[in-house]
Amino acid sequence: MISYKASVVLVPCACGVLILLLLLHLKTVKFKNFSLAVEARNPEHLVMERLEKARRRVNRVKLLCWVMTGPDTIITKGRAVLETWGPQCNKLLFMTDGNDTPQMPGKVVLPHVGGGRGGLVGKSKEAWRYVYKHFRSDYDWFYKCDDDTYTVVQNLKLLASGLQMAKPYYLGFHINRGSAEWLSGGAGYLLNRASLSLLEQQLSSPSNCIESGSKALNASSEDMLISYCLRRANVLITSSLDAHGKNRFLPLTPELHLLKGAMAKTEYKWILDVYSDRRSKQIEGSECCSDLAISFHYITADAQRTLHYLVHRLHVFGSRLSDLELPEVLETSA
Repeated sequence: MISYKASVVLVPCACGVLILLLLLHLKTVKFKNFSLAVEARNPEHLVMERLEKARRRVNRVKLLCWVMTGPDTIITKGRAVLETWGPQCNKLLFMTDGNDTPQMPGKVVLPHVGGGRGGLVGKSKEAWRYVYKHFRSDYDWFYKCDDDTYTVVQNLKLLASGLQMAKPYYLGFHINRGSAEWLSGGAGYLLNRASLSLLEQQLSSPSNCIESGSKALNASSEDMLISYCLRRANVLITSSLDAHGKNRFLPLTPELHLLKGAMAKTEYKWILDVYSDRRSKQIEGSECCSDLAISFHYITADAQRTLHYLVHRLHVFGSRLSDLELPEVLETSA
């Protein structure tokens, strides 16, 4: 039995412990609320965390890029690709015809194909079969474009990183003209390994999808016929528009897309009539192009280098950590 004196001592002690626990609880609640308030006012660390996760996901993408080129342009346009965006691909190949072409890292001389525009279909067929034979197990995604296409490779990898590898994909700039539906070859189009395997089955089949497609479509365009082969394999076009309904793959130069009315004054005005993805807001004017655009076409060798500087080096002050290293002010002599 506890004595009266003992109870007199224990009661204040118990009260003290309760008060201490209450204070600790209040401090914890206050700290949590403060942390939430700071988090709400300063979401930068959350943004950086999400950005870092996206970067890791993008860096895991294994991308092979092959560039359609020829003896007359590989040393100029091909060289510009090699000196700008090309090395950002995990593997870069230049598909050409003729053994007399200059030496170039990644050059592949395709046998039994003709030159010029008339040889593009055969060159594309053999190029895709070469890629399948030698690289189908080494890479996850396969991108075809021309030697006058400028590509923002990291944005291409970002698009690929959000897609499931098990499903066949075929992505690019969507065009529809009558019974023909295809993706622009000049803007570049993207396949994953599943699509590549299905395309190889069609290209190696005795039924010859290229030949039957030429008759069915009355066409000899490389991008139209590859699309026909993929459609026969039940590989359907997947929209590549961004979350705002803007285009990522662009078949013309930046100025023809960005300047309202410029396209209608050129030989490419037909694109305004056959552009298929009507969910897009527009393909010309200030809302034409995604902030994460992937490609532009008809880019000269000099323009490749210019675009590469504008995309990868020019930036607004304060947007990079390197801006903290302020340059010294140079004194000028009187």
